[in-house]
Amino acid sequence: MQKIVTYFTENIEEVLNDKASKDILTQIGQLDRAQRGILRNILFESAKSLNPSRNKEETINWLHKCFQLIDRNSFHFDKVFFSPGPEIEQTIYTLLKGAKTSIHLCIFTITDARLAEELIKCHINGIKVEIITDNEKTKDPGSEIVTLQKAGIPVKTDHSRYHMHNKFGIIDGRIVLTGSFNWTYTATEHNQENLLTTTNYDIVRQYQSEFNRLWDEMFWFNVDTGKESEA
Repeated sequence: MQKIVTYFTENIEEVLNDKASKDILTQIGQLDRAQRGILRNILFESAKSLNPSRNKEETINWLHKCFQLIDRNSFHFDKVFFSPGPEIEQTIYTLLKGAKTSIHLCIFTITDARLAEELIKCHINGIKVEIITDNEKTKDPGSEIVTLQKAGIPVKTDHSRYHMHNKFGIIDGRIVLTGSFNWTYTATEHNQENLLTTTNYDIVRQYQSEFNRLWDEMFWFNVDTGKESEA
């Protein structure tokens, strides 16, 4: 973040012309909402100590341009997708492939091998992957849950005669994907399904809170016995 501040304060003319380097714009896109708020506060304070030879109007214009560059280049991904067809599956695959730090999934069932393989790659590459799924669906033909758990990915399930029927995920703590879509070939090729993706901070925070709550109360999936345990 300091690199962005330094760039803005040392390249005032460029900012006033509504421009910034590609590297700086990329760094802005990696900030979450809280970080963008901190950045704005730092820039506001920096405006007070800019070269005093600049008039107030120019300083205010510079600050305004800084905020515009932040807003335009912030990461936003608010879209809706529908199946049948490959669009939803490809969107999920692309989001998984672009994950940087964490993937938290609360998915009723997973039989799509390509998505499962990408989750394993993410895990191998050091991304924190955690999965909550329905205990009964782990026994379905084609379920990828055992494969994922054997790869070292932590898996938890419910322990109830009712279903853990959620279908949502949080990637890097800043994008939610949710909807009717199950991670199955049937959902991709035949079913009428939907997937909504959003980077809305308040919505992401609520989904993350619910995932954390469920994670605390669910049971560890034991790949050796195919059963659940508290420990």
